[in-house]
Formats: sequence, C-alpha cells, structure tokens
Amino acid sequence: MRKSLIAAAGAAVLLVVVLILTLAGAILPSVEGTARPNEATRALSDLNKASTALADAPGAEYDGLITISTTSGSVKVRVTGLTVTAAGDVQGKVQQGSDGQADWLQIGDKTYAKGGDTFWKNHPISKQPKSVTMATPPADQWVSVPESFLGIDLRAALRPARLGLNLSQQDTALGDTDLQGQSVGLIGETPDKRVATGKDPIGVSEIDVEENDGGIEGSRRFQAGSLTVGVNEAGDVVALRGPLGKGYGGDTMKVEADLTVQKLNGDAVRGAYSTIKSSLQGAKIGATDVTIGDPTGDLTCNRGGDCVISYDVSNTSPSLTRGTASVKMDTSFKKGDKEFATCTVTVAVPLNGRSNLTCRTPFGAPADVNSGTRFTVTVNGEIDDAALTAALEQGQKVADSATGWTPTAPKALTAAREYNRQVAVAPSNYVYKVGAYGFDGRERDGTLLLVHGPGYESHVLPDGTMDPAWKGTEELLTQARDARSAAGDKPVRMVFDEPRVADAVRALLIANNIERVEVVAAVL
Repeated sequence: MRKSLIAAAGAAVLLVVVLILTLAGAILPSVEGTARPNEATRALSDLNKASTALADAPGAEYDGLITISTTSGSVKVRVTGLTVTAAGDVQGKVQQGSDGQADWLQIGDKTYAKGGDTFWKNHPISKQPKSVTMATPPADQWVSVPESFLGIDLRAALRPARLGLNLSQQDTALGDTDLQGQSVGLIGETPDKRVATGKDPIGVSEIDVEENDGGIEGSRRFQAGSLTVGVNEAGDVVALRGPLGKGYGGDTMKVEADLTVQKLNGDAVRGAYSTIKSSLQGAKIGATDVTIGDPTGDLTCNRGGDCVISYDVSNTSPSLTRGTASVKMDTSFKKGDKEFATCTVTVAVPLNGRSNLTCRTPFGAPADVNSGTRFTVTVNGEIDDAALTAALEQGQKVADSATGWTPTAPKALTAAREYNRQVAVAPSNYVYKVGAYGFDGRERDGTLLLVHGPGYESHVLPDGTMDPAWKGTEELLTQARDARSAAGDKPVRMVFDEPRVADAVRALLIANNIERVEVVAAVL
C-alpha cells in the first residue's frame, strides 16, 4: 500500500511539473533552491498582464502618429485625444499628412468626419458627371465617409482588445510554423487544436529605462520583436512604438505607430458616448458617396415667349437614407456667342431619389439660342435617431463587459492562426472567457465567437453531413453545447472558412437540438 501511495504522489508531482513547463515556460532553480521563471518568461508574464489590462479596459485614449505603408506608398495619420471604446466606437481628432485636422467619429457601422477646406482638399468626393460639382462641406458639418477613408480603419487598429492582445507579438512571431506539442482544449482532434509547446516565449525581453534616453514613456519597457511597449508603475500600457501586427486592412498592409496610451474607465467612455450623441443627434449630415446621375434635359424657346431649360436629376447614397441633396442649377443662355440671360434655380432632391429642375427667361429677339448648365450639389442628410440610440446603447453595453481576456496556448496550424486573427481580430494565444469557458473572440456588438479555419471539408460526407466516425464531429458538438451553456444571454456564433462545413455543422446542431448558436461561413 505504501509503495502505491508513493508512486501516486510521484505521478502527481510529475503532472504538476509538466503543467508548469507547459503553461508558464521554463522554470529555473534559484540560488536558494526554489523555482523561479527565467528572464524571457518573466518578461512575457509581465507584458501579458499589461496587455490583458488594456484589452479588458472599457476604452483607451491615444495620441501620436500612425504610418500606413502599402506597395503603392505610405500615409501618416496623426491622432489627438482619440478615444476608442471596447466596442470599437471612436471619438477624437485626426490629421492625414499635411491636411488640416478634423474631428472624427465612428459609431456602429458608420464613420463621420468634420473638417475645413484644408482637410477636404485632398479627399475628393465620388466621381460625378462633368457638369456636376459637389460643394465642399462646411467646416461645421459632419460628413459620412468610408471607414477606410484615412487609409486605415482606426477602430480595427486601435480597439483596446485588438491592440492589447497583439503587444507580445507572439502569434506574429510564430510566422508560418506549424507547432508541435501537447494538445489542450476541447477540439484537440480538429484543425483548430491548440498545443502547449513548453518552449520559451519568442523575442520578448525587458530593456533598461534611463532618464532622457529618447525612448517611449513608461517606468518599464518591453521589447517584443520590433515593438517597444512602455508600462507604468501600476502595470498599465502607456506608450508603444513599432509595428501593430496584422488582422485588419489586409495582411499586405504594414502599420507602424508611435503612440501614447491612456487606459480609460467606464465614466470616461460614457463621456465619449455622450459626446458622440450630442454631435450627431439632429445634425445635417454630408456624404462622400453621393453620386449624381448624368442630368438629362432640353432647351425650348418660343417666339414671343420664354426660353425654358429643364433637367431631370437623380442621386444615390449608400450611406444615407434620409434627407435631401440640394441641387443648384446655373444656366447661361446665349445668342451666338453673346450671353443674353442667366437663370438659377435650387431644388431639394430626396436622397436616393430624383426631381426636375426648370428655369426660364424671356426669349426676346428671334435668334438661335444655346445654353450651358452647371449643377452644384450640397448634401443635407439626416441620421435615424432610433438607430443612433441603439448603437450608443450597444456600444456602452459592450464596453461595460470588456473584461475577460486571458492568455492561452496558440493554435497549432499556421492557417488556423491566420484565420483566427482575421475573424476574431485577436491572436490565437488569447481567449475571451465567460466564466470558465474560453471563446476565440468577441465581435464589436458583443457576439461571442468560435472560429474555425480551413481543413474541415475532408470530413464532410458526399451527402453534406459531418462524418460521425471522425472524432472532431463529436468535439464540435460538445464545443457548441458548452459554449451555449456558458454564454447565458449572449449571442454565440461559429464561423467557418469553408461554406460546405458551415452547412454541415449547422445541420448537425439542428439534428442534436442545439439552439441559439449561429453558424456562418466567412471566406477570406
């Protein structure tokens, strides 16, 4: 009996040692004989604490410079007092290159800018017919713009969870290497299995801080690959300099930043949402995507009567559904080469609608008459107040529940890590925990994500069902069932790279009475 107890105790000790090596990195003995982590492991642990503190924050405020480089050139964007909430909503100021500074808002799926002539001069509106000119927006008007208007989607790049979780650069440093190690987690037989390699972290170290050394802010500095991160005495990220990693704007885009960072609490984020609401509610909104159809019309002149010019004008705007496009028509009437009359008329055309503009002038002495007409368009759109209120409430709700990110073992396969990064906008070596259950990520609207990359389709049978003999099929069922139970009232979404797999898994869940788990395909 005693021999068995000793053997059991030895096995338990061995298990503890294996777990420590797997989850914490290499542990070295100190001079006193007690275990202590090596320098790389300690640096990664401390950086992870700062990273998760930022990822769990309701929001963050940024100041500094972001440089976006592509094969066609580079663009610099300066941000000032830019608040980005956990939901990815944005409020602050931006300046692209030498253009003027502009106020910047992003709420829900909408993006708005407000700037003067110097800001808009290098940001042309949608291409229009030759006779049409879009009026430069007034300096006090918010204008609906694409999220990539500045060359980068700021909410994707600077969302606290996305930025914080990439600070250690571990997922990026793994590169195109498929990992070997002990399988951990619920879906160990699938292409999205996670493995604990038991190896030291890659390229993470703490570097010295000296007074006036020209480095970034922070009482401590960490070097993770090419990225330098400054951390204060409280353990919060206060600055960063270097590449921001991948996962937005396409993997061919290179984004580097030199930023100061301030983690925001709930009150500060509520203040940002209040500013967004007061800025947009009831405002007249311009748009860069309004397109005027080529005006069609004719000129008729009646002896002893009038010359009448008449045009039909239409417009479309994907970003605005309410409001008007004010169309001003200026016409010059000529007999021969000599102007004998001008005429101006302005009509408010419903957005995404059409209208007629007619202008007349006395004909006078009989002669051949020709005309030249130009159109100037000013957009006065309106925001749906109910939709704005819903977006504000949703954003605040997500910001209030930001906490939950924790480090974990990375996904083993390169393709799985890349797909996870693109869909979850987070590296695979982190999960968002609800209770004890870890999700791959969380959407800006709070939807909890389970992300599945390529490699499942070989387990779909010819009839479109998942192969019941494959162990991964049962693991996917268990994953969906456990996720639904852990999520409570929060929505859950399983995302697959392969459409046939998404269809098969959706049918699998239905057949097994697993409800309220959305299954979608997102082919990237």
